[in-house]
Amino acid sequence: MTDLRTILAWSGLLIMLFGGRLMTTDVAAQYQVAESVYGVRDLFTSEDGWHVSGVRSDNYVPHAPGYSAILLPAAGTGLLLGLAAGKVAAALTSAVASVLLVLAVKKLAEGFMGRMEFGRFLLVMVGAMALIYGRMPYDVTSAAALVLWGAWFMQTDKPFIAGVLLGAALLVRPDSVVLLPMYWTEEKHLEKFALAAAGAFPFVLGILGYNYYRFGSILSDGHSQDPAIVVDMFSRGIPGLLFSPGKGLFWYAPLTIIAIFHCGDWRFWSPFAFSLVLHGFLHDWTGGTGWGPRFLFMILPVLFMPLMRPGTGGKLFRILAVISVLITAAAGITDTNALEQRLGADEFDSQSRQTVVWSPSRSPLLQTLLHPDVTRPDLLGYHAAGIPGALAQLAAGAALFLYALKGKRWKKA
Repeated sequence: MTDLRTILAWSGLLIMLFGGRLMTTDVAAQYQVAESVYGVRDLFTSEDGWHVSGVRSDNYVPHAPGYSAILLPAAGTGLLLGLAAGKVAAALTSAVASVLLVLAVKKLAEGFMGRMEFGRFLLVMVGAMALIYGRMPYDVTSAAALVLWGAWFMQTDKPFIAGVLLGAALLVRPDSVVLLPMYWTEEKHLEKFALAAAGAFPFVLGILGYNYYRFGSILSDGHSQDPAIVVDMFSRGIPGLLFSPGKGLFWYAPLTIIAIFHCGDWRFWSPFAFSLVLHGFLHDWTGGTGWGPRFLFMILPVLFMPLMRPGTGGKLFRILAVISVLITAAAGITDTNALEQRLGADEFDSQSRQTVVWSPSRSPLLQTLLHPDVTRPDLLGYHAAGIPGALAQLAAGAALFLYALKGKRWKKA
């Protein structure tokens, strides 16, 4: 499989599901922070999101600055051409990050396990929720792409570049650190790790400086004012992230059922364990709206990597892969965030939110599967021209995907 073939196939899938919108207030807040750099409001402030107080303003959001930096071109587009254009550009930014993520996973998987079947690789990535998080412009896709490209550079003896990409990932989401085991190499040269640390160091300084500018302390990022992030040892977070009907990994990514029996290398399973503990003991371990366990998304391509070996999982793999495709197709044409908000309030402690998380009948997954937006799909073509536009969009994406899947052989990239 060549890089070009992978790019075209995954791009075709993304085109089919492209919505061109900001999905939730978290993304809107990070987009508005990017706008603030252009002077439309106080620097690093937003109108949306959970606001916390700093030394200069009461309108900060407790997000790291990296994703807002990535959204700077989209925010500039929005200021020049209108907010709708900015939203489309932000969604396109996430789609590009998704393509980069898939390429990084492919390179890492080939390095660990050799050549693989192209169709099986794509099925595993769909099962890892990568396609859904490619259409929804959350910061997790960009962070995962950066940190896994860094892992590939580390494994191919380019430690300084690896450190730069790791630092950039931390600037987007500090919890990217859970993927650090993928940077472990057989050659344990101190110089190699020192070069990686040197590459990451300026980005760590950037995080500390950003904290100091907003809150007057390099160690304060605003999360101490966010009740959702308070450590809660009795929040039922770990079983909730795994088994709850509203957010459980085994429901939203059913390939997990067999992945946990095949990830023997500690570099594959330890990020999953670290992420589960890190996020499972938060008061609001759900991550708010999003598709399933959003906090666990970054580790799924690594946890699922052993499933890319031909024949792994046997017949059960094929069954779970088909289920994953059906889930993705239903979620891909549905505004799942709006659905989840309609099912219950977004405040974690409210009774309606608890019902969404724990009651099967109010699960966003079940509701999406039972009522996908077939007649009014959440696709850019539909927003622009109704059903004819949606059909044209789906046809264009499908044509590109099928050409990459079944077309002429590509020369090795």
